[in-house]
Amino acid sequence: MRPRAFEQALAAMDSMQAGEEYGLAPADSKRGLAMEIARICREENLRPVVIGGLAVNHHGYLRVTADVDLLLSRPDAARLSARLRRELGWKRYAEGFKNTVLGVGLDFCVEGDRTSPEWAETYPSPSAIRTVPAEPLPVAALSELLALKAMSGRARDDADVVELLKRHRAKARSLLAAARKRLRTAPARARLATLAKRAREENRR
Repeated sequence: MRPRAFEQALAAMDSMQAGEEYGLAPADSKRGLAMEIARICREENLRPVVIGGLAVNHHGYLRVTADVDLLLSRPDAARLSARLRRELGWKRYAEGFKNTVLGVGLDFCVEGDRTSPEWAETYPSPSAIRTVPAEPLPVAALSELLALKAMSGRARDDADVVELLKRHRAKARSLLAAARKRLRTAPARARLATLAKRAREENRR
């Protein structure tokens, strides 16, 4: 890891704080970006849901994350994109935008888009999933987050599912049952079952 990247990783770890919204200290730049996005969404009457690393942190597994991931309806994604193109301090970046003042990326996960090129699962509508309240933006409920992670096909998301199940072992069975209902394809359900088995094995060690 390059020195600059190492320093950024250390700063991110220092900013993690259990019990806080999104598992982050109030001064964290990603919380600052969430506040800014919440302001814009109120003005535009948009209703995103926080998923990704911030949601993982919020549900008790604190890990470093570089960006803010939002689940958006397709109309809301179009409106937010148009607004950010007009806003000072924002530029197009990867799967969304980056705030050049805060140095934090914002990724769009859009209803109906495939979660991965290799998978047939698609992102649900944010209005169709259960959420938990958080300030300034709501977070996907834990079972919903597990399903979203299982349908991505990415190693980082697999690890998140395992760690979250280990931390919520007392209610793992009900969480998995609810997550399975969200998944539409057999490969995604099989992946969730494999990750659940891995979590149980690691809990027994």
